[in-house]
Amino acid sequence: MHLFALLFVVLIAGWGGGSASASEETGFRQIVLADGPVMVWYPTAQDAPVTMVADNKAFFGVDVIRDAPVSGANHPLVILSHGYSGLWRNQAWLAGYLARAGYVVASFNHVGTSFGSMDPSWAKDLHRRPAQVSRVLDALLADEDLAPVINAERISVIGHSLGGSTALLVAGGVFDPARLLDACGDDSRKLVCTVYRKGGLSRDMASVSAADPRVASIVLLDMEGIRAFTPESLKGIGIPVLALVSGVEDPALPLGWEGREQAALLPAATSRYAEVIGSTHFSFMSQCKPGAVELLEEDAYVCQGETAPREQLHRRIAETIVTFLTAGKQLVSALQVP
Repeated sequence: MHLFALLFVVLIAGWGGGSASASEETGFRQIVLADGPVMVWYPTAQDAPVTMVADNKAFFGVDVIRDAPVSGANHPLVILSHGYSGLWRNQAWLAGYLARAGYVVASFNHVGTSFGSMDPSWAKDLHRRPAQVSRVLDALLADEDLAPVINAERISVIGHSLGGSTALLVAGGVFDPARLLDACGDDSRKLVCTVYRKGGLSRDMASVSAADPRVASIVLLDMEGIRAFTPESLKGIGIPVLALVSGVEDPALPLGWEGREQAALLPAATSRYAEVIGSTHFSFMSQCKPGAVELLEEDAYVCQGETAPREQLHRRIAETIVTFLTAGKQLVSALQVP
């Protein structure tokens, strides 16, 4: 397939409902499940009192109105899945943008693969992440306040890095551990290979499938692990898939080995692929504050390497995602062609 390094996706807007007016703010509340708290973001007409969430010394947070009422109804739902050793805070910027665009958004820490709470053998239980996504979805659709304002026909999962693999599992992809380990061989440079080996992935593990038929579309943000998914399962995915990948080459996350392989393997009829020029793998995380590089020390790479301002990248990424999600199944402008 020919690849087009495009950022903006030109699609026909086919699904109405769920849009927020320019005057609306970001509402925020928590629901507590057995796995831990789930942060819920949504449009609200209430404009005070404003507080900030997901803010710390290194990363900017998002202004929200806590426990405000949801404005309107028929809102599409997005579930965010963070990356390996990440946190719900990593994509708070995107949650806020989507809420202001009329979406209900849920973010949470994945059990066993979140920062400060890592299971050393997490890769031996690959069902855990997609199962948690489905449980969160169960809870949202059963919540007496949120369920009435959610459009259950417009449910999407957006995943960054390892979260992309989680989203692809939920969409119907089948993860075969042996495929990934065979593709990796003895490679010790590629991040996806070292992370899965360290987590205990082995060739004798059974393939994993975790499709949730309630999910109507997915977005992959610089996903890792496409080579683990069986070609047959990828061809069978019938819901829209948007794959956005970083445009700055990284030896640990080779564009040709990861992102462009997604473009080659995902079904052309239902998937769209774009390289976000100027972005790194970590551009999909929150915006770094001045002084973050010095503060983060050996982890400063999460704030470095971009060739465009992260704030600008975020705006373009979010606009592309909203255009894609609004289009639904009417994917008329292909970013990949035979």
